[in-house]
Amino acid sequence: MQRKNKQNEFVNRELSWLSFNDRVLQEAMDKSVPLIERMRFLGIFSNNLDEFFKVRVATLRRAGNFNQRIADPMDFDPKQTLVEIRETVVKLQEKFDKCFKQITTELGKEKIHFIDETKLQPQQKEFLEQYFEKQVRPYLVPIMLNFKSVFPPLDDNSFYLAIELGYKTDKSHGAYALMEVPTSLSRFVEIPSKDDKRYVMFVEDVIRYRLRKIFSIFDFDSAKAYTIKITRDAELDIDDDLSKGVVEKMSRSLSQRKKGQYVRLNYDKAIPSHFLDFILKKIALKNKENAIPGGRYHNKRDLMEFPSFGRRDLCYETLPALKHPLTKTEPSLIKTLSKKDVLLHYPYQSFTHLLDLLREAAIDPQVRTIRISLYRVAKQSQVINALINAARNGKRVIAVVELQARFDEENNINVTRKLQEAGARVIPGVTGLKVHSKLIQISRKEGQRTVRYSHIGTGNFHEKTAHIYSDISLLTSNKEIGREVRKIFEFFESNYTRHVFRHLIVSPFNTRRRFMDLINQEIENAEKKKQAWIILKMNNLVDGGMIRKLYEASQAGVKIKLIIRGICSLIPGQPGLSENIECVSVIGRYLEHARISVFCNNRKPLYYISSADWMTRNIDHRIEVTTPIFDPLLKAEIQEFLDLQLHPDAKVRIVDKLQKNDYRKPVADSKSFDAQKAYYEMLKKK
Repeated sequence: MQRKNKQNEFVNRELSWLSFNDRVLQEAMDKSVPLIERMRFLGIFSNNLDEFFKVRVATLRRAGNFNQRIADPMDFDPKQTLVEIRETVVKLQEKFDKCFKQITTELGKEKIHFIDETKLQPQQKEFLEQYFEKQVRPYLVPIMLNFKSVFPPLDDNSFYLAIELGYKTDKSHGAYALMEVPTSLSRFVEIPSKDDKRYVMFVEDVIRYRLRKIFSIFDFDSAKAYTIKITRDAELDIDDDLSKGVVEKMSRSLSQRKKGQYVRLNYDKAIPSHFLDFILKKIALKNKENAIPGGRYHNKRDLMEFPSFGRRDLCYETLPALKHPLTKTEPSLIKTLSKKDVLLHYPYQSFTHLLDLLREAAIDPQVRTIRISLYRVAKQSQVINALINAARNGKRVIAVVELQARFDEENNINVTRKLQEAGARVIPGVTGLKVHSKLIQISRKEGQRTVRYSHIGTGNFHEKTAHIYSDISLLTSNKEIGREVRKIFEFFESNYTRHVFRHLIVSPFNTRRRFMDLINQEIENAEKKKQAWIILKMNNLVDGGMIRKLYEASQAGVKIKLIIRGICSLIPGQPGLSENIECVSVIGRYLEHARISVFCNNRKPLYYISSADWMTRNIDHRIEVTTPIFDPLLKAEIQEFLDLQLHPDAKVRIVDKLQKNDYRKPVADSKSFDAQKAYYEMLKKK
């Protein structure tokens, strides 16, 4: 393949991620989405952006401290990328503010009204005065500020009111104060009404209403509050002291994260310049370009929990999780799996089936061992409860717990301790490799032999996210698959053991080579004028080597269809480079999380599901598992799912070099349909 300039081959991964978050913002702007769900998409957008700054922007800042360009494998200059990020974020913030204003206006037409402290009726004031004294004031801790005092450390899980006190007639004298808005309270205060209208107020506006009351010991006659929010570098520095245990080192690193450098300040653009300069100086934000102006309200990730006010007509239609058809005739999943493989599709089908499998194994006298790899679990995890129950029932429980799952480290430390107290053996990850695979293996004595029941999935064992993440799990008693899953657990238990995998594709051992081989086979078939195509569905496509191989396949005539939810560094549809590659993105009520690969294989398609995106970290630096799907009926299930998402009338965005995120126009006079809801209805009929 002719080598081109790298920046003509790839889209900058950070700007591609911002383009993905723009697609989330589009859902908030889309009038076909129920009104309250649109408000919640604004919360998702904000939460995404917070994590982006904590992780990616912080990483770029560190890379920018080095003069060498090798910090980015695709040769994008970190400092220039930071400039482009800021420009893009400011534009997105403006679009966000406009969208928020539009949604609140439309809510008003539905008799749900946002009000602030300046628009209160007498009876509303009476209610808020009582609410403030009983519910809010006990949590408020105002801190007086001056040029000599040490500025208090700010928590990036909270937001603050920067308060300017003064006199209406004398601008030269005044005082500054800072007050954390209590996160233990609901962000949204619903005010009782005598009519059929609903009134809601941000809790910080309740504080603004009684601001003079808080500072009544002073004689100031003016008090103005401006919202600010900071974001810290979330990278963990792991202590390499060999005398300390892994859990102890992780605990210490987590405490240091709370002191990470500030990487972003969001502020109300109405704040006086002298007050903003004071804050910037005090927090020592090294680069003022990381100070992002915004509107009156920040920490808008709380909009994810925006109340429904009993208006189900303004929310998504409830789609109760379905039972898998096979569980209706046979209550024992183990007996079912002894006869055939099963695919579970979350959240369309119930995550309870997986919990039932673990609960069944916990009390089955024939089950000897349960092995599991855990990356993220719920705070009050029923999965962990089932494992504890199994250990107490005398089963051998071996759990590989990844302590470095970002933002879940503290919960995973707690999980480790709970399991150890119950008698389970806990393996705290693998040195130098994150364990991101989604594996379970139940070993059961049946007669004179041991039968292994295995789970390989695309998503975490997390009953909360299983309601909103679209994932697939394979449950099987296949001997070859079971033997190779066992090899992976042997590697976890003894990292010096290197195994050969003939069926499973396992990072970092053979993922790159096996997928390269599969693409090469399609290239060879295309050159022989045989049918050749590839379908790839994943969250992120970033790895340069895999992208170049897809370009090579495109130039050989292989037809490639991509469904990428998030980052796509590949440029589709470029003449001479990728004219045979199409890429779409599906954003909807569920977060698309499943990774699926299908290869034509000369009209005998090969189907795979995986825990891994095509990112360098997933291919070379993590334990990831991709499994083939053997059963023809299960292959058909996956193809039905893909067909709906690739349907020309499905509501999708086109991913291209310009990152415009245009909706794909339906064919003829058709209307776009929701592929997620359509798949639910398809499964429901079965």
